[in-house]
Amino acid sequence: MNVISFERARARLRAPRRIEPPAALSAPVRRSQPARDADGDDVFNDRLRMRQNLAAFAAIVVIVALGFWLMDSLQHYSRLQMCIEAGHRNCMPLAARYQPPLY
Repeated sequence: MNVISFERARARLRAPRRIEPPAALSAPVRRSQPARDADGDDVFNDRLRMRQNLAAFAAIVVIVALGFWLMDSLQHYSRLQMCIEAGHRNCMPLAARYQPPLY
């Protein structure tokens, strides 16, 4: 059985030493001045924000379109399955070009 003295246990519970970052990380970062328009707004950020908004809008449109297509196809296959389960033989209407001509 291991026994730890109170002094060693207290030494472990003391506040840990603060670790200082290297001098290279504490130096201020120099940034070039961004292009500004007449109002003083950042032109680059405006263009980037506009591209991000257009990309988000396009992604939402694609997701909504795929959702509508998926719901429509699920509804069609559900109706077809109910028709087949009911024992009907004419569940899939044939296109006119595949029907035999009437004499």
